[in-house]
Amino acid sequence: VVVPLFSRLMAQGAGESIKGIIGSTGWNWSLQDAGSQAFTKSFGQEYGFPPSQAAHTCYCQTLLYADAVERAGTFDPVQVIKALEDHEFEGMGNGPSLYRGADHQVFKNVLVVRGNQNPSSQFDLLSVVDIVDREQVTYSPDLYAGDLGPYKV
Repeated sequence: VVVPLFSRLMAQGAGESIKGIIGSTGWNWSLQDAGSQAFTKSFGQEYGFPPSQAAHTCYCQTLLYADAVERAGTFDPVQVIKALEDHEFEGMGNGPSLYRGADHQVFKNVLVVRGNQNPSSQFDLLSVVDIVDREQVTYSPDLYAGDLGPYKV
């Protein structure tokens, strides 16, 4: 069995069935980069347990929005969108990330995880077994038809 995208909530709900199951995730609190470790430490001190991928996503999106507003010099949504388009950033987890302007998709390295056979806690459910480079998961913006709609600067 391969799960396309694991979350902590899903893994906890699966219980014993998660053991040995392979899947992917966007981030994991066990990553050893400086950004992940700082966030995990700070979150753990505040809440008493390691952050989930959802908590990490919310934190990162808040930082990225604040950064885009600062770079745009305004809260105007169109200007903020332009600041985010084709913006590359690093320091929030598994390698460099890109907000692609053509379709507003984010591409970054993908973590391959496996359900732990013997978890040490209710939060130690997944182990990172591989990291797939973002170039291997990036697809052409033409693959899926879509129109971002008009917006003017």
